[in-house]
Amino acid sequence: MVMKIQVGTKVRFLNDIGGGVVKGFRNNEIVLVETDDGFELPVRVSDLIVEEPFAYGFEGEDKISLPVENISEEAEKVVQVNFEEKKYAAHKGEVLLALVPENDQLLHVSNLGLYLINDSNYYFHYVISYRDNGVFSLVSPGTIEPDSKLELKNFSQSSIAKVKEFRLQGVFFKHGLHDLLKPIDLQFSIGNISFYKIQHFRVNEYFHQKALILKEENKYDLKEAISKLDNDVLAKVITIKEEKKQNILAKPEGNKDLVEVDLHIEEIVDNHSELSNGEIIKIQLSRFETGLETAIRSKTKKIVFIHGVGNGRLKHEMLKKLDRNYPDLQYQDASFKEYGFGATMVYLM
Repeated sequence: MVMKIQVGTKVRFLNDIGGGVVKGFRNNEIVLVETDDGFELPVRVSDLIVEEPFAYGFEGEDKISLPVENISEEAEKVVQVNFEEKKYAAHKGEVLLALVPENDQLLHVSNLGLYLINDSNYYFHYVISYRDNGVFSLVSPGTIEPDSKLELKNFSQSSIAKVKEFRLQGVFFKHGLHDLLKPIDLQFSIGNISFYKIQHFRVNEYFHQKALILKEENKYDLKEAISKLDNDVLAKVITIKEEKKQNILAKPEGNKDLVEVDLHIEEIVDNHSELSNGEIIKIQLSRFETGLETAIRSKTKKIVFIHGVGNGRLKHEMLKKLDRNYPDLQYQDASFKEYGFGATMVYLM
């Protein structure tokens, strides 16, 4: 389909947000577009999409001339351009959030820009919020074009530290023929990330500088996964799960004398490779206090904390907490025969 571009044609930018009205021509390839904020930009004809042939209407069969001063003869030309028909295209790609430091050499004081990336061939209408102290605050609503990115908000180190998660909700769409897609609702948890550490920011395909590309944790359909299992494997999995369930249920009812709590970091969090030693100790001590309080409330008689040998720091911090916060409790090294040198038993009753 061939469309005519001339003075007064309303156009939209192909590779950028926004558009305007054609005010004149430099040559057959470059037109002057006045944007909504009054700026006049030179733009290639191939980078424009015609929205309305003549923004100011018609008078009978003749177009209305615009009152523009100093329009050269080029402004009277009518340029023929190929207008891409709105053909059907299957949806491809995804939307992502990214945090980009302004200065990755001074991360501890650098602000972080929150970006929305539309890495797909459809438009995306979005609402983005973040959770702080249990409630959500709106970051931004809007629409982002295909294959583009948009900075939404700038966070200081102190403000980003309060954010527990981002929430991205929205729908994909396309002008003309398109796939009808379900709305998306994505959660990006960031509560355990230390934004002053460079290892969280990596080289990526979206920014020149290192960035933290946030992706929702992989989810799977349980029914579909089960349907793909071999019958023998499925029976074995069910048997193991039932045995574990029975053991868990039997412990509080049948034996309140002894409870074991494993403090090895791999037993507490799945992905700990990027945690510092200090962060690991903090998580382990939190698990220690939670386990101890739970055992006290359930009137358990003894609890064994399996902490391993290591450099002894975790055990040292545990005993400090026991002496300071639980002076009435007695403790000793647990049985060497059962636990080796890496466990401590606490007497609760």
